[in-house]
Amino acid sequence: MSKLHRKSFAFVASVVGAALITGAASAQTAAPVPAPAANAPAAPVANAPPAAVPVAKPRKKPQKKSQKKVAPSVVVVVTNSRSVAVSELDATPSGGTLPKTIVSNLAPGKKITVTVATAKSCVFNLHGAYADGSSTDSTSVDLCKDKNVNLVE
Repeated sequence: MSKLHRKSFAFVASVVGAALITGAASAQTAAPVPAPAANAPAAPVANAPPAAVPVAKPRKKPQKKSQKKVAPSVVVVVTNSRSVAVSELDATPSGGTLPKTIVSNLAPGKKITVTVATAKSCVFNLHGAYADGSSTDSTSVDLCKDKNVNLVE
């Protein structure tokens, strides 16, 4: 073969190679296919490779809003009108056996707002313990009617 023939063959081969590379690159960087409308079914794109066919995303089921059942409750203002601190104030539902501490460490002359859960009834037995070792009991207190508890001497 002559030198001219080899050079032209090399030239043609490089042009063909460059065309193949450019075509492969452009096939990989095709323009994105517009997303289908939310209610429209996915339609195949003509002459597109299988990877370019839009796939409908599975719809997520709407999540139910979690509605936490909130136990009925009452807001009560507890005032310590005694000269000693309240160590603990417990509330036991009337007829119940499990007391729940609603106030602890309340200084003399101070007041606090507390929320008391009222499952079946608003009637409670209250037991207060004080820093000096004394205690007090109040039975059948309806916290829904009287939302103020005043601890006195």
